[in-house]
Amino acid sequence: MYKYNKVAGSIREGILEGRMKPGEKLPSIQSCAKETGYNPDTIIKAYKLLEEEHLIYSVPKSGYYVVKSIIKADHARGGIDLNTVRPPDCINPYKDFYHCMDKSITIYKNKLLEYAPPQGMEELRAVLVKHLMNFQIFTRQQDIFITNGAQQALYILAAMPFPGNGRIVVVEQPTYSVMLKALNCSKVPVTGVSRTSDGIDLKELEAVFQTGDVKFFYTMPRFQNPTGFSYHYKQKQEIIRLACRYGVYIVEDDYLADLEPDEKADSLYAMGEKERTVYIRSFSKTLLPGLRLGLAILPEALKKEFMTYKQSIDLNTPVLTQGALEIYLKSSMYPIHVVRTRKFYKNKMKVLKKACERTFGHEVRYHIPPAGIYAFIETGTNSADKIVNRLLKDKILVSSIKSGCLDGFSVPEGIRLCVCNCTDEELERAVRRIKEEMFFT
Repeated sequence: MYKYNKVAGSIREGILEGRMKPGEKLPSIQSCAKETGYNPDTIIKAYKLLEEEHLIYSVPKSGYYVVKSIIKADHARGGIDLNTVRPPDCINPYKDFYHCMDKSITIYKNKLLEYAPPQGMEELRAVLVKHLMNFQIFTRQQDIFITNGAQQALYILAAMPFPGNGRIVVVEQPTYSVMLKALNCSKVPVTGVSRTSDGIDLKELEAVFQTGDVKFFYTMPRFQNPTGFSYHYKQKQEIIRLACRYGVYIVEDDYLADLEPDEKADSLYAMGEKERTVYIRSFSKTLLPGLRLGLAILPEALKKEFMTYKQSIDLNTPVLTQGALEIYLKSSMYPIHVVRTRKFYKNKMKVLKKACERTFGHEVRYHIPPAGIYAFIETGTNSADKIVNRLLKDKILVSSIKSGCLDGFSVPEGIRLCVCNCTDEELERAVRRIKEEMFFT
């Protein structure tokens, strides 16, 4: 490792772990060189690297400072947001992506004012074929469809007919609330199957599959929203086996694959029958929430219908953002961003887990995953909605998991925590307040 990378790595770790606070001034180049024993040019290169990563910024004739997050302004007013998915500035790649958009304008010029192929830009799909290989997903350019976020893909799949004319969509309970809304808008009958931190109820799943009236099974195998649950290898194998046995399509929402710390944790698509699996991926959660770019890998039997429904919604996904994403994925910026983002959320989960261990002990059940952005705390016999409302009065924003539950389906009362927008101290404070409200009489 180069010396400037060592210096940058040490400072980066201090920032991401919270030892260096937003707005804090870094040592001068000369003093840092003296302290480390390195040449001032090495320190300049290290600071320049951190500046490119948007972790620090320079002030002429003053020095270098840790980037201040926009979120901190909300914190200063006393609020703690454990609800909104909005990456903090220290891992937000907006400057890099702005550069990629600028480059996209230069490269594609007139193409930006023309209709793009409804399936997505060929250049982007070609890059995605190579990119997905890093996740053991081997596909072809003609199998990839670019969508306006994963949400558009889910809506299309909910609305369109599937081979076999199955009517019922099977979902985990709880599940992603937006998917339930899409199914409700499309007037698709839905049935739920219980899922806990130990996995899905496989007997219940098989019983539903046996009816022969299943359109598809929708699942978030890793870092599920709203619970943060992930399936282990044997559970994924059994889900694939059951789907193959009963001829059920699987719609896999792999929205946080970039945050997976276990390189051996393959997707269902990578493990199973590709002609019965739809793989969906979003770039919104790990890049920029407003980017609204996603992809769907479709088996041959679904392509024509999917294209028809997509064209009825919009003619094409915006070329500018597609071109910018293509440039971003091809550059060295993407792997740097992923490493930084993965480390940030991993550290946040460690802090949250320690806070829950100290505060709850064995009195409360909770699930804190090793990575991802969501965690789950069961509220026992207490109403999660009442706890959410009482915390809101104290400017602590959390959400109940009820929006991800079907009417009448029995799941444990609980709240979802999103770790994106709070400091370590605020996480600890929020956990203490949650316990106070749970034992409030």
